[in-house]
Amino acid sequence: MPNLWGVHRRQIIYNSMVKVYLFALVFTFLSCSTMSAQFYNRKKVAITEVVDRSGDVANGTKVFLRSALTDAITNSDGYEGYDKISFVSLEMNFDKTGNISSGTLTYVKKQLMDYILVTEITPLDKRTVLLSARIVNTSSGKIVASSSVRAYADIDYLRPACNSLCCKLVGAI
Repeated sequence: MPNLWGVHRRQIIYNSMVKVYLFALVFTFLSCSTMSAQFYNRKKVAITEVVDRSGDVANGTKVFLRSALTDAITNSDGYEGYDKISFVSLEMNFDKTGNISSGTLTYVKKQLMDYILVTEITPLDKRTVLLSARIVNTSSGKIVASSSVRAYADIDYLRPACNSLCCKLVGAI
C-alpha cells in the first residue's frame, strides 16, 4: 500500500510555498508601483531668481538663497525644484490681483512646471533680512501659498530660514 500521508504532506508544503511566493511577488509589485507613483507624481517647482528691490543684497547671497530654496523644495516629499529656468527676457510683474504675467506663465508651462516660487529679500537693518516667498500655480496664475520669515543676514542663519520658509509653503499646497 502506497504511503499517501507523505504525498499529501508534500502537496501541502508545495501549496504553501506557492502561496508565499505569490504573496511576495504581489507585495514586491505593489511596493514598486507605489514608489514609482511617488516618483512620477512629484510637483515641479520653478525657482526664480531672488528679487532684491533695494539693491543692497550681494549677488552671491541671492545665488546662495536660490540654491538653498532649491535644496529645500527638492528635499520635500512630493516636490522637485528647478533653478535653471531663465526668466531673463520675461518680466515678473504682479498685478493688483496677485496674478503673474501671462508671458511668464506661458514660458513656464512650456517647461512643464506646475508651480513657480517667487522669492524676495528685503534688508530690515544691517543685521536682519525678511525673506518673502509665494508659490504661484502655472495653470491658473493664482498664488496658492505665501509666507515670510525674518532671519539674520548671515549664511549660517539663511539656510535654516529657507528650510523653514519652504516647509510653510509646501505644507499649504
